[in-house]
Amino acid sequence: MKRIFSVLLVVFLLVIYVLPMSATVATPFDASVAMAQAATAAAVGVDTPGAAVVLVRNGAVLMADGFGYADLSSRVLVTADTVFEIGELSGLLAAVAALTLVDSGKLSLDADIATYLPAEFMTKLALSHPVTLGQLLSGHAGFGGRIFDVSFDKESHTFETLEEALLADVPEQIMMPGTAYSYSTFGIALAAFVVEQVAGVEYGAYLKDHVLAPLGMKDTVPAFSAEADLGAYATGYTKAAEGSFMAPQNGGRSFAGLYPATGALSCAADLSRLLAWLVSDSEMLMQASTKDLLFTTYYSGIFASGALGLSKQGTAYTCHAKTACFGASLCIDTEKREAALVLTNAPQSTLLDFPLTVLEPGAPALTLPVGEMVELKALRGTYAAATSEQHTFVGQFFTMQENITAAVNEDGTLSFLDMRLTQIAPGVFADAAGDTNMPVLQFLLDGEGEVTAVVTADGACYYKLPFYYARVPATFLFGVLLLLAAGFALMGLFGLLEWLGEKNKDGERASIWFVLPGLLAALLGILVGVQVLAAYKTGAAMLSSFYFAMRVLALLVGIGATVSYVVAFVSSVLDRKQHKRIAYSAILYLVFVFLICFFNLTVI
Repeated sequence: MKRIFSVLLVVFLLVIYVLPMSATVATPFDASVAMAQAATAAAVGVDTPGAAVVLVRNGAVLMADGFGYADLSSRVLVTADTVFEIGELSGLLAAVAALTLVDSGKLSLDADIATYLPAEFMTKLALSHPVTLGQLLSGHAGFGGRIFDVSFDKESHTFETLEEALLADVPEQIMMPGTAYSYSTFGIALAAFVVEQVAGVEYGAYLKDHVLAPLGMKDTVPAFSAEADLGAYATGYTKAAEGSFMAPQNGGRSFAGLYPATGALSCAADLSRLLAWLVSDSEMLMQASTKDLLFTTYYSGIFASGALGLSKQGTAYTCHAKTACFGASLCIDTEKREAALVLTNAPQSTLLDFPLTVLEPGAPALTLPVGEMVELKALRGTYAAATSEQHTFVGQFFTMQENITAAVNEDGTLSFLDMRLTQIAPGVFADAAGDTNMPVLQFLLDGEGEVTAVVTADGACYYKLPFYYARVPATFLFGVLLLLAAGFALMGLFGLLEWLGEKNKDGERASIWFVLPGLLAALLGILVGVQVLAAYKTGAAMLSSFYFAMRVLALLVGIGATVSYVVAFVSSVLDRKQHKRIAYSAILYLVFVFLICFFNLTVI
């Protein structure tokens, strides 16, 4: 009996001891927070020194925390108030600012921007097709890339005004507006300029007074400024090796030329307030119906591709941003009323995949077109990413190296983007080596059957290039340009030496007009060589002012060489001296000038 009583007493004591432990273990713990902690533990110290993570649900902030180091040398830790560069996330702020004016009736997303901008500015802008504010903010304005003056490593290189920044280099409209999504920093910055003109104040001031201050975003600015009173800045790094990082001399800071699109800085605490407002019913800044416009879906063919300041990925809205030494990634699911954000002080961290992973957006619903299949031979050719540009030599130089070929295979498939594609609907293709019921890209055609764009399921866009951009003709033309540049440089030198050494029986030299064309053509060849070398070594990292100066010099020297060739040719005909020699040289010079103009190596 005593033994039974002893056993029951032990069991009773164990139950009393274990129950509190079980209750503690079973305390609800949000799975998303646990995933965030696991993801940061795997990435921080491996591919980024530090990070900040934000999780929001139904207007409530679940998490806004910092991990790792904001600065490795001083061992300063990342907190929710640590300021990071947020790159293309800046465009979301521009979209919200524009919607505040839409809410007050001062702006319309569907109106031509010429309605709001000065006539003189529109003349300088010289758009091929009219665009709306909605198309600018959603990446559907048809702009190609702008590779110059997008980012600087010194604040002194930036522009004084947004207008000056925009007009410094206006990209071409390579597609009709509304055709397809192609993110454009120029388009976002132009939308911010519309805000600036309608509001009557500088964009940064308007953003602060009508968006940042009402939301309590005290440590957010549209562009870096030494005078800004912000919290502690994170130092930006690049990955040197696994777990090893390198910081540039300027602390990894970059300065955006088109700052409303890529130049903002913010912190987890501030951005958690913005995201909480976005997924809530709050009408603090605008009516709920106006806020819903932010998530208007714009399509590229069958694919839902963009929204205002955001991309569309499945059922979620996303933004993936990178500057020289920082990364940012955002995912918003309006159906679940959830948002996730990651900020890193290294641009290539795997942690930037976390927002999409934790929210798990659903697959988009696609409606395939019906009708006759497109003939594959109509799709053959050379293509380039819509973010590339061809109106400068540097842009052409890199496009020629990175272009993509679409070719028809013997088995009736199409080779494009390193995939073998099979057509499953008119112009719509699936990966022949994968799920043939899942579209991966679509060729968009105009009424005459010409390709206007190629769009992919992940939001990339490509457009067709003229035949001479194909690798063989482009390489040939570029090779001829280099040969002529080198040839004229050498001929000019030898011509000068010959002229200095030759004298007639009276001790007189030939007229200077017979040697001047060669000297000027040689100088032109040297200017071409300098531009080619600069493009090869530094590309778009060189200030556009350098290339502009070289192009102006090339124009002046080219005009001088052309005039001197005409004078020399006429003189040789009249004096019957060196007629054939100058004629042959002039023909080569004309070919050289044509190639210089073709490759945009001079101002024309």
